[in-house]
Amino acid sequence: MPNSAACVGVRPKRLDIFILKSFLLLLAGTFFICLFILIMNILWRYVEDLVGKGLSVGVITKFFYYSALTLVPTALPLAVLLASLITFGNFGENYELIAMKTAGISLLRVMRPLTILCVIMAGVSFYFQNYTVPNATKHLYSLAYSMQQKSPELDIPEGEFYDRISGYNLYVKKKDSGTGMLYGVTIYDLSHGFDDIHVIVADSGKLATTADQKHLYLHLYSGEQFENLQKQQFDRSDVPYRRESFMEKHLLIKFNSGFDLVDAELMSSQAGSKNMSQIKHSIDSLSARQDQQGLGNLDSYKSSGLGTYKLSKEDSARLGASLLTYINIDSLYLTSTRTEQLDYRKKALDKISSQQSEFSLKSINMFNTDRIIRKHWIEWMKKISLSISILIFFFIGAPLGAIIRKGGLGVPVIVSVLTFILFYITSISGEKMFREGEWNMMGCWLSTIILFPLSAFFTIQANRDSTVFQWDAYKEFFRYWFGGRTRRNIQCKEVIIEEPDAVGCANMLGDLLAQIDVYRKETRWTVKHPNYYTLFFKDYVNESLANVSSYLEWVVNELGNSRNAVILDLINQMPVLKVFGMSAPFKSKIVNRIIGILLPLGVLFRIRALLFEKYVISSLDTIQKVSGRLIEYLQTGKITQ
Repeated sequence: MPNSAACVGVRPKRLDIFILKSFLLLLAGTFFICLFILIMNILWRYVEDLVGKGLSVGVITKFFYYSALTLVPTALPLAVLLASLITFGNFGENYELIAMKTAGISLLRVMRPLTILCVIMAGVSFYFQNYTVPNATKHLYSLAYSMQQKSPELDIPEGEFYDRISGYNLYVKKKDSGTGMLYGVTIYDLSHGFDDIHVIVADSGKLATTADQKHLYLHLYSGEQFENLQKQQFDRSDVPYRRESFMEKHLLIKFNSGFDLVDAELMSSQAGSKNMSQIKHSIDSLSARQDQQGLGNLDSYKSSGLGTYKLSKEDSARLGASLLTYINIDSLYLTSTRTEQLDYRKKALDKISSQQSEFSLKSINMFNTDRIIRKHWIEWMKKISLSISILIFFFIGAPLGAIIRKGGLGVPVIVSVLTFILFYITSISGEKMFREGEWNMMGCWLSTIILFPLSAFFTIQANRDSTVFQWDAYKEFFRYWFGGRTRRNIQCKEVIIEEPDAVGCANMLGDLLAQIDVYRKETRWTVKHPNYYTLFFKDYVNESLANVSSYLEWVVNELGNSRNAVILDLINQMPVLKVFGMSAPFKSKIVNRIIGILLPLGVLFRIRALLFEKYVISSLDTIQKVSGRLIEYLQTGKITQ
């Protein structure tokens, strides 16, 4: 007994090690695959800033390095989902999961070591997001901004206009890559505006970059320059131009081809560049400034003077305003002349329009500040939600893998992609709604709110060995409710005590055909089906057809004891008579009456009965044909029809 107890204590440890090894190997592979896919998405977003600017390998390497660091928290949940799906799919496909359950180990016990591992990964992911990702995001923003500001690499093509130099269009007919000479050069100088365009045409030239890499030095030979003098003329009807011929000409064009990296600290004000404590501090500062700005706007509105009027000297003299403590604006307006009334109205409209523009601008500023605050809240909550998503994705992937029982990269990849798309769409939608002020903070947790019940549902179903994702169960469901042929699969039995009597079985088949003939004559070669009222309110059961079905199954069971392959093949061609489709849909009388009262549902089940009617007619025809062949074979040992 002590030895057996020791063995029992060791087995779970070995099992845990086996599960962890199977999972971690897949997790490493799926993580790098997911990270690579997400980096490719970043590449497509910044492809215009990377291509054609002559960036060094070091700059591009840094860009991908910092991009990878910022994408690790997003790639990890997807990798956990895919790895858990494949791991438990492999367990189910290789019958390892069944062996574990047979040994008395539940699915939750199998998931326990990986659950602990995912909790640890969630903690590491949170720490990584709070300390490493903000610094990487800051450097990534700095690199992205610097790449956007860098001028493109100078690579003038042959036979095409090159417009990557600001204010200039260059055309080169032919290039000599060995000497660097350009032939058939045409330059359009638009730096002074379209009205003062300069055109230079040269037979040849050579292009170089200055030592500081901030200017292009262009040496031209044998050409002409045309300059528009439109700005120097007051009369635009006759515009002169200046023409200059040269044997040699030098141009200096501003073109900064160097890479100036922006200081990363300048990007520290972005919400993604801060940890949680910095984000909270920024939210408090922005909220305080927002409150102060709101109070200032309120004071400005109160002192705006809307609804008041400042009396002029003429109005004061006319009304004796110096002796009045209260002025009735309506009285002033009615005692004024028509011209004065129009002037008052114009001034009032101008004042209202000015105040409206001012308040509109202030409201935009208030909204933008609120938007910045909400962006900070999004980043604050994302650090928590992405960490929790690791556990949620595990409790989706592991139960689904156990239910589907398919390993490899086929079905698990499809399920993972669909789940991640759902997660991504709900996350982006919820964050956008919160950022625009249409939802509250629950928008940031929309993906968690949706996926958490799914993870709980899948875990419960998998622990109960549910068939919710088994296609055979759905096929059987549709066959039951909507008809469809059920194929028999009667095979030769290994042990048969006595072969069926050929003469007796032939007589039984004859009786079966007689019953079918009697039934079809009674129903006039159709199928007797009830009307709407009888189906739902009389609990109709087609007893005659049920008797035919029972006798058919008795004959099939009797012939199923044969070793003759021809007989077995013929009885497998016998359809299964589905009598239930011609009767009341449910066993409960109350349920049948409720469906009959709910007319749309009742009509659907009535249509279902008609579909089963067609199926039964076809099945009876098949039974008669196969029975005739069986009778002939049992009597003569051969089939002629």
